[in-house]
Formats: sequence, C-alpha cells, structure tokens
Amino acid sequence: MKDPENALPDSELATLVAKLWPHREHESNSVLGLLCRVGLHRWRRLDLATLMPDKDILHCFWCSKVKVDGIVYDP
Repeated sequence: MKDPENALPDSELATLVAKLWPHREHESNSVLGLLCRVGLHRWRRLDLATLMPDKDILHCFWCSKVKVDGIVYDP
C-alpha cells in the first residue's frame, strides 16, 4: 500500500492518465465535439485498481478530459 503523503495530487494523476489514453477528437465528428463543449461527455472507466485502488478514474472517449473522484480535469 502506498504512503498517502507521497501520493500524487489528482491534477497530476489526471495529466498522467490522459497520456495513457489519447483523446479521439480527431476521430469523432463535430457534433460529438459540440456535445463535449456543452458538458455531455462519454465517460469510460479505466481499470487502474492495482495502481490506484482508492481512486475512481474515468476518461472522455471524445475529448481530453479526465475525471478523478468526480472532479473533471482538462490536462
């Protein structure tokens, strides 16, 4: 188990997670981009339980946003 004092801040974790799953904005169409701009994202859960067992991490399939424990980050 990791020491909580040495844990990454959620903003840094979101930046690292965004690098694991590159956003697909170039593959989606303009309507999907518009949906993300108004806040309707298509969240996908990342299974990182072995690395971060106490974090709920999702990424948007259509843009670069990452959600960590319910807070949305745009790295």
